[in-house]
Amino acid sequence: MTAQLHENMIYKGKDVSMFSFPGFPEDHSRIIELTDKQIWAKGEPRMVSSNCWRGYLGSWEIKEGKLYLLKLDRDYELEGDEPLFADWVTAELHIIMDSDFPELRAGLVGGEKIERVVIKNGVVIGANK
Repeated sequence: MTAQLHENMIYKGKDVSMFSFPGFPEDHSRIIELTDKQIWAKGEPRMVSSNCWRGYLGSWEIKEGKLYLLKLDRDYELEGDEPLFADWVTAELHIIMDSDFPELRAGLVGGEKIERVVIKNGVVIGANK
């Protein structure tokens, strides 16, 4: 399997990445699936790549004990400027706090320092290293 692109994450005030893919509710009123025409208007071709089978890149933030979706790129877009509280997420997130190759945000190469953060309905309920 091809190594998948990481999601972007702001955690503890740091720009890090996440090797977890929480997804999003496609029927949410602020989440728009872009048409080919809309993607081309942004100056980007629709990308079909084996390193991102999910078809989007998400940017997330954990702030004040809650998980927020900040942005979607590629085939989807998050409307509005306000972060979207991710109350649909119940999962253990694997946040890469340190890596030998911080610019490489795909797959795992070994030696990463990963913090596991447990989320229930968008709220942090635990974390461990």
